[in-house]
Amino acid sequence: MPAITYPRLATAVLGLALAVPPAAWPQKPPEVPVFGSGATVVAVPVFVTDKSGKAAPGLTAADFEIEDQGKKVPLVAFQAIDAAGPAPAAQAGTLVQAAARRQFLLLFDLTFSTPTGIMRAREAAIGFVRDSLAPSDLAAAATFGQSGVQILVGFTTDRAQLGRAISSLGILETQRLRDPLSIAYDLGAPPQGPGVSSPPPEGRAGEMLEHLRVQALQLAKGEQALYRQRVDGFLAGFEDLALTLDSLQGRKQVILLSAGFDSSVLGGAQGQEAVEASRAVTEGRLWEVQSDRYFGDSVARDALDRLFQAMAASDTVIHSVDVTGLAAGGAVDEAVPGRVGQGRDTLAQFAANTGGRFIKDANDLAGGLAEVLDASRYYYVLAFEPLDPTKKLGRLRKLKVRVKRDGFEVSHRRGYVIPDPKREAPRVAAQLQAAEAITKGLSGGPIALRAVAVPYRDSKGRSVLPVILEVDGRSLLGGVTAKQLQLEVYGYALDAEGRIHDAFGLTPVLDLAAVKPALEATGLQVLSSFAVPEGAVDLRFVIREKASGRAGALRLPLEVPAFAPGKTVLSPPLLMDDPRARLVVPAASRSLPRLDIPFRLGDAPFTAEPLPTLRNGVARELCVIAWGGAKRYGTQSAFDVEAQLTDAAGGVRTLTLEGPPRVVEDADGLQRYVVTLAPKGVAAGRYALGVSFRDPVSGSATRSEIAVQVE
Repeated sequence: MPAITYPRLATAVLGLALAVPPAAWPQKPPEVPVFGSGATVVAVPVFVTDKSGKAAPGLTAADFEIEDQGKKVPLVAFQAIDAAGPAPAAQAGTLVQAAARRQFLLLFDLTFSTPTGIMRAREAAIGFVRDSLAPSDLAAAATFGQSGVQILVGFTTDRAQLGRAISSLGILETQRLRDPLSIAYDLGAPPQGPGVSSPPPEGRAGEMLEHLRVQALQLAKGEQALYRQRVDGFLAGFEDLALTLDSLQGRKQVILLSAGFDSSVLGGAQGQEAVEASRAVTEGRLWEVQSDRYFGDSVARDALDRLFQAMAASDTVIHSVDVTGLAAGGAVDEAVPGRVGQGRDTLAQFAANTGGRFIKDANDLAGGLAEVLDASRYYYVLAFEPLDPTKKLGRLRKLKVRVKRDGFEVSHRRGYVIPDPKREAPRVAAQLQAAEAITKGLSGGPIALRAVAVPYRDSKGRSVLPVILEVDGRSLLGGVTAKQLQLEVYGYALDAEGRIHDAFGLTPVLDLAAVKPALEATGLQVLSSFAVPEGAVDLRFVIREKASGRAGALRLPLEVPAFAPGKTVLSPPLLMDDPRARLVVPAASRSLPRLDIPFRLGDAPFTAEPLPTLRNGVARELCVIAWGGAKRYGTQSAFDVEAQLTDAAGGVRTLTLEGPPRVVEDADGLQRYVVTLAPKGVAAGRYALGVSFRDPVSGSATRSEIAVQVE
């Protein structure tokens, strides 16, 4: 199903000029493969290395050949990526945005590692996040313990939140403000500047180390059967992780920080044969090892085969890091009963069988992973239309990519799955997809969204951004026959560095018997407000209908102006509507539990449309909220106000106002300018409605705009 989206112009630029000129309005919506049940296009990240193992830049679409289920298919899109450069912009297509970001999951194994090894791995990982990741990279952190894989923070651009998660490893921290989509570790902590938070004070670090020691001793108690159970749980947990990551677009690179487990427990080779096999594995001579002899237990071999197949199907690779090399030679004083130091061969197997790198004796994690970053710096996203997209739903479809030139090695996912719309996506997968849309800044999906935001100073003098998020009612209903509509709505405010400043999560349940007519007529509006800094702000929204899994996403980049003395700040022109005639749901954010919103004229509230409609010959009132420092003008306008329509070709038409503007004072110190206009003889179509305020004394002018539809 093609995505429905609206141009960036649907959000007014706050008090300045257009961020996107009318001529740049998109002519068709981008594809969003993560939403909907029908996969019309498949995007495949392809990593190409030369004979020395370095990433190969400079290839073109003509250099590639792709087979879907054994048959050649043409490319419908191609993008060369440099991970050290900026993230793919929206103009590159949502499909490319979803698949063309490097994604690293730092996974700390607490079951087969020494406490000292984990503590030093933690320090090294913080340095890796701080110093080595490219600005466009996404990273996540997780632990593997007695309860399996625990995601501390999902794939995020917020390095400070990632640093907090790695610093704590989820240990000893019981009070933190949880993020609804887990892309922030603690929303209660203030956003930090560039860089990553430092580890906790030594007192807390010592407490964490002692906690890890106790856990390691508890795990070490027992004999062979218990150790085997731990190994089985480890393999099963990893397979579950691979299946979960399959819901995300693009390649996932797991950095496994572990000491590995002793392969002999699986009943394989013994004595000198085991020694020779282990040496061959760790040195990369896998062809000398017979897997049926090395892992003698057929159950163990089956578990490993399922794990490696799941990794391949989900386009996930494992880069294994031997943390015994990080533990100062094993740190005898920290040793615990067990098989520490005998797991390097299994770590090497994980890396070799998933296409990753094995980093042994790595006292410098950043240096050890440099080859991983270099090998994946340059890569390519190939997109094609699948053969017979209505068949083999929910089953793995084989995929093969070749480079027509000699001397290159290709790494890509071995297959893909077109979701079966009759099967409900697992809760974790749905949450990951919603988080993916937020972190990658996607827009589109079968549920159409629009939004308008207003710069505002609240009663405490804070810079906040009230937002009206509008959900198209017809696309939201989408053939729903149930009596209730269960929704998940998420909104986030990020700055230019990708740091999360505020967020909200909402799970309303709508009784369709009562609200369906209103939904069909005017849709659903979600009213919220974010605490944000001045400057560049990136608002991102996701809505999901739980029963069908249908979803929609919207990204709104905008600039929040400074409220400086003597400066005029204008809201977008807000074409007012009666909120009693609409279905409006409030959503308080984490930082602003009490909604303080400016949509009012005295005691009378109003709502506004993100993409309002003007009809020829029909008068409509619009409101512009103005902040002018210490100036107060009473009920008469101190500005000369002019309204214009600009078409996609740049043509400008001035509108005649129905009388002078009316000024409404408010206790918040902002004036509401109410203007009545009625277009006449204007051709139907999409326009930018601009309202200019000119000071007749100084001659200075301020302008704000919003997209409108004229009928």
